[in-house]
Amino acid sequence: GDLPLPFGNAARSLELIEQYAAGLFKDGKFPLGLGGEHLVTWPVVKAAANAYPELALIHIDAHADLREHYEGEPLSHATPVRKIAELIGGNNVYQFGIRSGDRDEFAYAKANTRMHLFDVLEPLKQVLPELKNRPVYVTIDIDVLDPSAAPGTGTAEPGGITSKELLAAVHAIAHSDVQVIGADIVEVAPVYDPTEQTQIMAAKLVREILL
Repeated sequence: GDLPLPFGNAARSLELIEQYAAGLFKDGKFPLGLGGEHLVTWPVVKAAANAYPELALIHIDAHADLREHYEGEPLSHATPVRKIAELIGGNNVYQFGIRSGDRDEFAYAKANTRMHLFDVLEPLKQVLPELKNRPVYVTIDIDVLDPSAAPGTGTAEPGGITSKELLAAVHAIAHSDVQVIGADIVEVAPVYDPTEQTQIMAAKLVREILL
């Protein structure tokens, strides 16, 4: 269920999330996180990396999230994947659907991570055999979808994939030989979508991941 966090204390909140996730991994459980700010992925992956030394990340998103700082803040929705890459090694970070980032982020990705621009399903299918039998954490930012399919998000980015492709990507991961040890769906902002189509899609993703 919900993890109570101290209002206005980001550093302490991240500590609590990491501690809670560490307990779940220790018990052999599969955490499925829901957000909210993409920064919440960072403490969960820290805990996962401690439990699974050979961890890899599948990152499905419109944005690279590889900044060192965003508006002066190292703890931001634009920085978690950079922190994860520095923790587990950029060669273990596989990024899909990316269509937004600054010059430094793309330069960092070219030198360090496995980034695939715009598309998700086809490059993912090519990569999954490389991850055979490895522990993998999957993070999905809802804004990988085109805003026409998911307007309820904080940083909508035109040119995204369809809901059909995203569901097919989840199924491709599930039917592969990778060992998915945890996942999250982030950046869902219901207040921005009175039609509820973003929320419905997020709920569908939760259902498909659990099944």
